[in-house]
Amino acid sequence: MGQDLIQTTIAEKAKSPWWKDSERQVIGKYGKVFHPSQLDKLSKEDFKSFLLTKNNLHWEGIHRQGTLITSDMDALRRFLKYVLDEKMPIEKRLNTEFIEHGGLWVKGIGRAVITAILLVVYPEKYGVWNTKSETALKKLNLFPDFQRNDKFGNKYKNINAVLLELSTMHNISLWQLDGVLGDIVGASPVAEKEEENEDQIEEELREHGIEDPAVFGMEKHLEDFLIANWNKTIFGDEYELLYSEGNELESKQYSTDIGFIDILVKSKDDKKYLIIELKKGRSSDAVVGQTLRYISWVKRKLANGRMVKGVIIVLEAEEKLKYSLQDQKDITLYTYKVNFNLNKENLGD
Repeated sequence: MGQDLIQTTIAEKAKSPWWKDSERQVIGKYGKVFHPSQLDKLSKEDFKSFLLTKNNLHWEGIHRQGTLITSDMDALRRFLKYVLDEKMPIEKRLNTEFIEHGGLWVKGIGRAVITAILLVVYPEKYGVWNTKSETALKKLNLFPDFQRNDKFGNKYKNINAVLLELSTMHNISLWQLDGVLGDIVGASPVAEKEEENEDQIEEELREHGIEDPAVFGMEKHLEDFLIANWNKTIFGDEYELLYSEGNELESKQYSTDIGFIDILVKSKDDKKYLIIELKKGRSSDAVVGQTLRYISWVKRKLANGRMVKGVIIVLEAEEKLKYSLQDQKDITLYTYKVNFNLNKENLGD
């Protein structure tokens, strides 16, 4: 049944002129960009361009951690040199405690990004492990069983063995197989609508309760900035970001069944959670109500007895918001200041 579904999907995809052209285009370009011999030249712009769906032609959503991943390019280059070094088995490269616990590891870079890079550099050896491929393999009853203490690298080795077997069995490349598995799962309902014009975006934001689209955009960048510079923020000394088993960032836009928390972090002593909500142009009532709902959700679903606090960050603290929070002991209000300095450069004679 599962193999028939794969064959049917392959037949459908083969009708597209992009079936092989996209593979040649992406691997031809980014295989060179990420080749170990070229990593010293890797720029922030090149790396972030790879994360965009319009450039990689396969993967949605991996661009969201681009700012965090590229915040220290020297660290990123060291990490990629290690992960792409074929002198060591892949499981050793991905299991190394030195990587997983702060040494070479680059925050924000998880399995979806790592394995996509492995694929474009070594297209005949490594397949992609992300949410879609995992979901597809489970749907096909092909996802391997793991022991509780199995490490990330060992898990990937076993998953990759399945991907290699499917690639050989159906006579398609690992790139093509990744597309097939993605089609088996179906299109993501939350895929970015990057081609919409600004007027459409503003209209939709207002329909969803965003009163000030300009502030929404600025505070969306502030969210990225807080994540990328977490250890330098006022929260960084006490709280740490959350990462999944595959070392993918979970703190940003933390998924719950009542919405997405802007930032969720946990104290370093493991005694409390902190929910951070940016107002993002919403009304005072909306942001306070949302924060209170998230506090209740985390207490019930996640905290397991830990304390849960909330923070709301705004550009200006309007009176309505202050009144809403006056008797709320679990929520703290912060304001931020945007400061731009323009300095004239001396161009010489």
